Amino acid sequence: MKAYKYRSIEEDVFKRDFETISNNSFYSSNYSMLNDPFDIYFNEEISQVIKQLKILFPYKELENFEKQFQEVLNFKEEVGVYCLSTDFLNEQLWAYYASSYSGYCIEYDLDKLVDKGQNFDFQYQFQIDYKDNIPTLGIDDIINLQDGFIRKMFATKKSAWQHEKEIRLIFDKFGMKKIHRSAITGIYFGVKTPEKIKKDFYKLFENDDVKFYEVFPSNFELNFKLVNETKRKLKHNVNEFEFEIMKHRINVSHESYYVFYKGSKSESDIKDFIIAFREAFLIKENNSLYIFDNKEVESLIDIYSKNDEQYIKYADSIITVCDDWEEAGISNPYKDFHYNEIINRR
Repeated sequence: MKAYKYRSIEEDVFKRDFETISNNSFYSSNYSMLNDPFDIYFNEEISQVIKQLKILFPYKELENFEKQFQEVLNFKEEVGVYCLSTDFLNEQLWAYYASSYSGYCIEYDLDKLVDKGQNFDFQYQFQIDYKDNIPTLGIDDIINLQDGFIRKMFATKKSAWQHEKEIRLIFDKFGMKKIHRSAITGIYFGVKTPEKIKKDFYKLFENDDVKFYEVFPSNFELNFKLVNETKRKLKHNVNEFEFEIMKHRINVSHESYYVFYKGSKSESDIKDFIIAFREAFLIKENNSLYIFDNKEVESLIDIYSKNDEQYIKYADSIITVCDDWEEAGISNPYKDFHYNEIINRR
């Protein structure tokens, strides 16, 4: 999924932001820096319930719970918030946050932006709820922590802001956050963006896979066109091979690709493909590459405890499974003792 951040080119702001981007970073703000005075604004009924319970049940545990609850409320003073949009052709956002079409808009690969391998304190990703009633935290919201308590605190705004189509990332601490270089996939320039700004970005990303667009008015609406594209300087050309990515998984420490390979099955060609694919796509050192000779097994990838028929079909479709520490080559760990046991029972 793509997400977008609009930025201005006011001199001090642009200099600071450009340096941050150059350092593969972004800044997660404290809530007090947000431009909506009603942001992270809520009522809560839980304190009153605790007070009533303490009268009925004067136990030390309730005193501790009250203290812990207050610490949770105070947590908002520490959290970092990063606000994005799902819309790069938003007229109001170009006017408000991008120097009236003289600024720019960053396109992120959201999956890479929220990679906890880069920032272990990343906690939540929310699509903002837009409502005109002040959110109220109740006892039920403690049970449903993320979609109740946390969402009401950090992901509810007045409906006057719904045009922003906001996605919000929540971190334990405000401040600078790191991103993988490949997380930025595009830059959109406004119709009035100075050429110097464009050239600065072309230079910055000259060895990255980034597309550059210009946003302009057309037939009473915004449109865009590609104006430049930069590419990484790779040692190997994965485009020489015919393949299709069926699934990509990534978590804190590991990523996996499941690929339908359509080319030559010779061992030397498979080795060359693995080397080229690793260079082009893999971003984590700890990784696995599953290469299949047909696409019919795509539906089996997420099935665990496969039945006998599914296991045989899956194993027979594998060309190779290659982990990061292994030299590129042919290996099929699914044709194991269990596989042979099933074959012998037939």
